[in-house]
Amino acid sequence: MKNIKQIAQDLKQAISDRDQKLALNLFRAGLQQSEAEFVGQLRKFGVLRCSNYDYQSQILNSLINETGKINISQDSQIYFKSIKSLLSISRNIQTLFKVLLKEVDYLEIKSYLVAVDSFFWPLDDPQEVDSLFWPVDGLQQDRANRYSVCKEELASAFSLYLYHSHDKKVIDKSNINKVNEKRLNDKYYLDKLEDFNKLIFFQESEVLVDSFGYTAIQNDAKIILKAPDPKFEMSRCLGYTRQSMQEIANSFDSLSELSEITEKSPSILEFSKAYYQKFKDSTFKIIDSPLKRIVMQFHPQILSKFLDSNSLFVEEEIILKQLETNLFIDYKKVNEIPVSQSLSLFDIIKVQRLFAFMLFVLTEYIDSKNLFKSKLFWRSMPVLQANELKDLLASFLGEQKAKEIFELFTWRLDKKRFDLQTHPFINVEDWILLPLGILTNSDLCRNILQSINFRFDSESSADPLVLEMERCLKPVSSIFATNLKYSFEGTQGEVDVLAVVDNCLFIFECKNSLHPCNVFELRTTYDCIQKAATQLTRFQDLWQQEPFRTYLAKKIKTQPNFLPSQLCSCIVMGNRMFSGLREQGHSVRPIRELCYIISKGDILLNAYNIYDPDAGKKSIIKFKLWKEDQLKAEDLLGYIQEDYLHKYYFNSLIRIEQTIKLKNKSLVQESYAFSHERFLEQLVDNFRFTENL
Repeated sequence: MKNIKQIAQDLKQAISDRDQKLALNLFRAGLQQSEAEFVGQLRKFGVLRCSNYDYQSQILNSLINETGKINISQDSQIYFKSIKSLLSISRNIQTLFKVLLKEVDYLEIKSYLVAVDSFFWPLDDPQEVDSLFWPVDGLQQDRANRYSVCKEELASAFSLYLYHSHDKKVIDKSNINKVNEKRLNDKYYLDKLEDFNKLIFFQESEVLVDSFGYTAIQNDAKIILKAPDPKFEMSRCLGYTRQSMQEIANSFDSLSELSEITEKSPSILEFSKAYYQKFKDSTFKIIDSPLKRIVMQFHPQILSKFLDSNSLFVEEEIILKQLETNLFIDYKKVNEIPVSQSLSLFDIIKVQRLFAFMLFVLTEYIDSKNLFKSKLFWRSMPVLQANELKDLLASFLGEQKAKEIFELFTWRLDKKRFDLQTHPFINVEDWILLPLGILTNSDLCRNILQSINFRFDSESSADPLVLEMERCLKPVSSIFATNLKYSFEGTQGEVDVLAVVDNCLFIFECKNSLHPCNVFELRTTYDCIQKAATQLTRFQDLWQQEPFRTYLAKKIKTQPNFLPSQLCSCIVMGNRMFSGLREQGHSVRPIRELCYIISKGDILLNAYNIYDPDAGKKSIIKFKLWKEDQLKAEDLLGYIQEDYLHKYYFNSLIRIEQTIKLKNKSLVQESYAFSHERFLEQLVDNFRFTENL
């Protein structure tokens, strides 16, 4: 008899082969052998996602219909009904998919690419090329009427387009210089990419059902996607919102510090402007063959000196500061520890320096000639032979590192998976298209780390989150321990951080992962949370037994009566996702906020919307969360157990419907947008206002 995992994998292959008879037999066998385990494997491997089969749904529908003939659990019934609801719109999705595939046969790769890349250019008027937010209370735009996409979503849509272009075998070197300027100016390609993004929205909806327990319910012409608990979706949305808010705040911090940093470090932007003024006549020329376009030729000695420099530029100081904050690492690790073969993150930063320089110089030329959105602008994305690019990289990195960068950044037609912001070198018959905007303004360091699954703390005995907790919590604790292993009556486990504050024992499980940028990466974060919850529950169950408390007291070298009876558990995350969620009853909190509340007792609201660039600073509103002047256990309990801050975060979320329309049907995800005004009002009403910085 086959094991359940093998049955699920064989079923997926049978559906791919369109063998309906075999698929039905395998489906019945799996349900009969072990229904709960089989459904778990179906979810894990995405067996019932029609996006895995070019949106073909005939066999999947026959499998779902089979469930009506057998007795299955309530949980399985809910899951299969959700799959059936998604399948009800699959024909519309498949129709759109087929239409797009037909157009892929003749639409040019470069036209699509320059349309996306222009969104990443550093233009003075961002509204010309971007629509990052959806207004709520005057800040974000309602997504109920139209599913508008941001630049990162456009990049993902282009990635899907290029993948299917490769599948159709239509990409060759004749495509890499062709652009259709009229359609570009009419936003034709952006509209088509928005259609590709509808496919991504549907795929992600399937993953939400499979991996996160969302349900899909058909209501007339609407298929409505709901979270298993509204707070799950709230915490998901809040995580992305707070990450965005922090990035904006960091940007203003960087701007306010710019003059101070500039005194020590030069700027790539200013260097590029000076270079342009001095060498513009020899740098730019317009050629007519094979297509009229702008080409750049740089002064090799000046460029080599600029690129060879190991001193930091202003923009790189800012990148390093963000890396130190987000990855909990110091500058030496960024510079010295290899993340891929011999490459360090500093090598990635230096590569980004090259393309930022190229972009800034080209921007100066485009601006001075008023060529933005002209035919020459659209046609002039750099296209280099592979050997030319390798030589350019080798001139300041050396041949070995240049080879490694080329391998790391290049997407070739023989590779199946593709993400434009991770693999921005697009190789077509030994020619490379270079989207300078994406190369300059994508988070290349983060994307590379994610793509190669590299962690700085993977081989280290010291967890950076635990060290942060020790720094802030140990001074206010009467008993403190980290990495506490225990083994009691056959049950083994470990507590990352244990602390006694006043009359309460606090235990923390720390999990560090990169900020997720899609639902597939989100699964990694949520898997960490579930694992942490299991570890905390194991300890919590043992804590109810007096012999375990005696055992624990001896282990941490104290008396049992010194351990308080009250226990508070918390999952501490390195990123901001799912903040405010409770998993198995354990609260999820982000490390930076938790440590700040422990050590300072404040919440700082960055009022970036009233930032005054002439004043050279941003407005920060400060509120006190401690009831007294020092941290007490009740303050920490209120923050972790009673949600006395996060309930105001959640109360500031406004329900919205993210919608894609497909002919006579629509797919709707119930979601939330954050109102800064509501949040500020609640802080004013419930906490002590201390000062306006």
